[in-house]
Amino acid sequence: MLRAFLSWTKTAPPTRARALVVVEQSLPGDPPEMGEEEAERRGLPDIVIHDDSKWCLLVESKVMAPFSAAQIDRHERTLRGRGFDTVHRMLLTKHGRSVPNDVIARTWADLYSWLAGRRAWAERLRSYLRAAEARLVQREYLTEGTLTMFDGFAFSGDNPYTYLEARRLIKLAMKELRKERGLRALRMDAKSPGRGAITGKAGDSVWDLLQLRDRPKNGSFTRYPHLTLSVHRDHVEAAVTVPNDVVAPIRRRLAKLGPEGLSAMHARIIRRGRRILSRGASVKAYALQRHYVGQRSEGVRDARLDFALQTSLPGGGRVKHQPEWVTVLARLLQHKRSNMQFGYAFTLPWGTRGIDSRQSLALVVGCWIALKPVLDVVRGRVETP
Repeated sequence: MLRAFLSWTKTAPPTRARALVVVEQSLPGDPPEMGEEEAERRGLPDIVIHDDSKWCLLVESKVMAPFSAAQIDRHERTLRGRGFDTVHRMLLTKHGRSVPNDVIARTWADLYSWLAGRRAWAERLRSYLRAAEARLVQREYLTEGTLTMFDGFAFSGDNPYTYLEARRLIKLAMKELRKERGLRALRMDAKSPGRGAITGKAGDSVWDLLQLRDRPKNGSFTRYPHLTLSVHRDHVEAAVTVPNDVVAPIRRRLAKLGPEGLSAMHARIIRRGRRILSRGASVKAYALQRHYVGQRSEGVRDARLDFALQTSLPGGGRVKHQPEWVTVLARLLQHKRSNMQFGYAFTLPWGTRGIDSRQSLALVVGCWIALKPVLDVVRGRVETP
C-alpha cells in the first residue's frame, strides 16, 4: 500500500517502501507517545514518510480549515533543520485549488477514488469518508468541494436507504451530471443554480434539479420545466417537471395536444427509452395537486394521478391499453384550476443493472434524453393536432 501510495504521489524514495517510516502528527525523532492536543499546539505536520536519513514526504491535510502556504513552508524548514535534504510536500484538500506549483496537490475525492478496490482497511476508510461527508453536508459545513466522489446509488437490502446518505449522493451526482455532454441536446444549463440548501435530517426522498438555458431569466425555477433527479427509499427517479407556475405559452402547448397528441408523444418516449426500460425501469406520467398551509410549509397532497405511458398505446405487452388515463391527463391540462404540477418520470429501482456504480450517471442521462419529446412540445417544435 505504501509503495502504491508513493507511486500515486509521483515521489521516488531512495530505498524500498518497506524500509520507510511513517509518523503521524509528529516529527522524525520525536517520541511516539505525544498526544493529539500537544501535536495540535505545536502545529506539527499530519504525516511524514521518511527514510530516517535524508529523504521525506510531508503530507498536510485540510477539510474545513483554509490552506496556508506559510504553514507548509514552516513544516519544510523544520524537517530540513532535522537533516532532511530532500523534502517533498503534498497537500490534501477538498477542491485542490490555489496550491503552489511545487506542492503535490490531491483532493479527498482523488484519495477516495484511489482507495477503491484495495485492502479491507482501505474500504473502511472510504466508508468513514462517506459518513463524515454526510455529516458535514447535514451541518451545511461542506459548502464547496467533496471528501468523496460519486460511485453509484448503492442502496440495497444490506445497505438500506438513509436520508443523509441520499443527500450526499445527490450532491455528488448533480455535480457530475452538470459535466455530461449528452445533456447538451436538451440545452441543460450547467452554470445555473439547482435547488437551494437541502435541509433536514430525515425523509423518504431527496431531490435536486438542473435548469434549461431557454428558461425565463427572471423569476424562480418554477416558471419553466426543468430536469429533476430524486432519490427515494426504493428507487431513483429522473423526470422532466412542469411546475404549477410555468409560463402560459408552455401550458397552452401541452393542453393543445389532447389525448391523441399526448399518446403520440408517449410512443416517442417509449421508443427512445427502450434500452433503459429493458433493464427493469418504468416510465410514467403524473399530475399532482397540492395546497400550502404557510409560505414555508411543505405542500399538502390533495390528489395525484400516475399512469404508465404504455397504457396510452394499444399492443403495449403486459401493460394493457387503457386510454382513459391519458384522457384524464389531457383534461387536467386543459382545465387546470388548482395548484397542479405535471411531469414525466423514469423510475430506476434498486437492483437495476448499473444503478450501484458510476454507470448510473449514464442511466439518468439516458432517461432525460428519452424524455426529450416533452421538451420538444414545450419549445413548440412539434406540431400539435
